[in-house]
Amino acid sequence: MDFVPHDENTIRNMLKTIGIGSLEDLFQDVPSDLKIKTLNIPPGLSEADLFRLLEEISNKNQVYPTSFLGAGCYYHYIPSLVDFVISRSEFYTSYTPYQAEASQGYLQAIFEYQSAITKITEMDVANASMYDGATALAEAAIMASAITGKNKILLLDGIHPEYLEVVKTYCWGHDILYQTISQDQLLNTNDDEISAILFQSPNFFGDIEDVDYLVKKIRQKFPKALVIQLMTDPTCLGLIKPPGSTDIDIFVAEGQSFGLSPSFGGPGLGIFTTKKKYLRKIPGRLIGKTMELNGDKEGFILTLQAREQHIRREKALSNICTNQSLCSLAALIYLVSLGKTGLIEVAKQNFQKADHVKKIISSIPGYRILNEKPTYNEFLVECPNIDGLLDSCKQKNILPPLKVSKYFPEMENIALVCVTELNSCSDIERFLKIVQSSTSQREGGK
Repeated sequence: MDFVPHDENTIRNMLKTIGIGSLEDLFQDVPSDLKIKTLNIPPGLSEADLFRLLEEISNKNQVYPTSFLGAGCYYHYIPSLVDFVISRSEFYTSYTPYQAEASQGYLQAIFEYQSAITKITEMDVANASMYDGATALAEAAIMASAITGKNKILLLDGIHPEYLEVVKTYCWGHDILYQTISQDQLLNTNDDEISAILFQSPNFFGDIEDVDYLVKKIRQKFPKALVIQLMTDPTCLGLIKPPGSTDIDIFVAEGQSFGLSPSFGGPGLGIFTTKKKYLRKIPGRLIGKTMELNGDKEGFILTLQAREQHIRREKALSNICTNQSLCSLAALIYLVSLGKTGLIEVAKQNFQKADHVKKIISSIPGYRILNEKPTYNEFLVECPNIDGLLDSCKQKNILPPLKVSKYFPEMENIALVCVTELNSCSDIERFLKIVQSSTSQREGGK
């Protein structure tokens, strides 16, 4: 029989108790044009017909076998072990370890994830993950304000524009002021109310910042402010100096590159690390390891969970209500699968292949590389015919680079090209031929 949680009499009594005349009054704050009047739901189908329909719908998706698009979501090799492990029912059907004593397996998995993240970042503490890189950065800004007692943050140029929007939204909700400035402007700024300086390296345009120099200058100029670094593709940690060695206070990253498919843009994984002295201000959860009181068996516990579901709302440091368990497990299995040298090899291939493509493109008439600093796997290219380039890529079944004017209208005819270890030699040759032919098409059309 159908499950009906509330009959009409029960609904009337509940509405009367809260002083509302109808269910419609309960949703009066929702604009009328957003309310669904009727649901056009077709009749049920047999299992065979349903699978046939779903297959027809899925065939509408354009699946590209190779990609030169990055900008925050990356195509990296995912070892088959990752999907094998996270597809096991004891992991796949689990989510949040509310009953720690009954969740030892998942608590251990999260503990090992935290350990792996602290090892590759050389930071003191990693939490049990956030929603994604954008919300991790926003939570870091809120955390810095809580630590310093100041209500203004500085955002350096080069942070992913979508991340900026998330940070601004969080700041609006917490009455925190923000300002986006260049590095030159930063060094000429005098403000005692700064709680944190946030920057991305490698940044949105692929530039690798001199983090040692930047942190040193920030410490001199803003000795009481926290320094927060963001990465959108942490595979670069295979070669780039880890944040823990550069005196970063809070390091956050998007963990999608660690074993998660780009899919349709998610799900992601928010990596969040900090110094030990800020341990009790970290949002989300921390999983710890302990021993029996009367024995020698190890156990795993929720060491810290300073969030609104567990303590009084007014004392909660965050309302993050997830630990992205399955995604963090995927990241852990990815790092374990690569081993001690695997991440180094991934980073090397990203550096080398991107550098090769960059050099070839720079030699093609009409194209110009705009990056002045070293880059990781992304770089800016000024194109003579960017629309022709993107269209040709799609026609050749290649997911094209990003048209940067999507975020920066003033940056016309500029593409953000991304090259990873998954781009084979033949993929790169096909792409470079398209780059060359796009120039020819433009010249022929003049």
